[in-house]
Amino acid sequence: MTQADHDIIRRIYERGTVTGSSGKVQPLHSAIDAREGAFLKRIVLSDPSVRKTLEVGCAFGLSSLHICLATVDRLGADHTIIDPEQNKSWDGVGIKNLESAGIDFFHLIEAKSEFALPQLLEEDEGEFDLVFIDGWHTFDHTLLDCFYATRLLRVGGYLVIDDLDWASVSRAVAFLRCYPCYQVFDEVADVSPPSWKQTVLRVILAPVPRRVLNRLLNPALYRRLFERRSARMIALKKISEDNRGWDWHDDRF
Repeated sequence: MTQADHDIIRRIYERGTVTGSSGKVQPLHSAIDAREGAFLKRIVLSDPSVRKTLEVGCAFGLSSLHICLATVDRLGADHTIIDPEQNKSWDGVGIKNLESAGIDFFHLIEAKSEFALPQLLEEDEGEFDLVFIDGWHTFDHTLLDCFYATRLLRVGGYLVIDDLDWASVSRAVAFLRCYPCYQVFDEVADVSPPSWKQTVLRVILAPVPRRVLNRLLNPALYRRLFERRSARMIALKKISEDNRGWDWHDDRF
């Protein structure tokens, strides 16, 4: 990876604008920020076995650039992008940025993820090293994307999910964290003041020792009540096959 490659990303963040295939200049929005990009790139660089990657939601291509520039020197590097609106709503900006960076080992699937992911699964189950989810942000759609991502990832692979500051995405991730096949690898988080609901509940529960609450409350609720860090992006590592039975459930969610 050359300095010029790094400069492409730096210039986009500094300008705060991007140019589409039509030549139209747009303000940079709906993109991962520099800290999240560095987080994503660091995961890839820390594991030389990451070569085959998948992304749901490309938009302006910042996440694509961070992933691809981290794998550019790896034999067999291959990046799949699912984005039905890349050449419509996004004016082809993401693809144009990848081509400007000299990246040629990607392919774009212009279909909705609920159609594209099952087709990928038929041929590539357990073949991906990293999947990045930044698509449609409703709870059910996020969970659907992550369901297929779990099947597509090999053991040892990484599932990275953006925008946990959306309640819908956060709830989907809280459920995924209960899966026996996953463990939290790392996250991007901010320290945030408690909401008024958290403040009221903390006052009500103050007489109860924290260690008792930790045992009584499910982990997702305990985190929402007492953790000061608010995650924006999370990486889960697949540590085993997903062998849950038909009757699996987890009361901690």
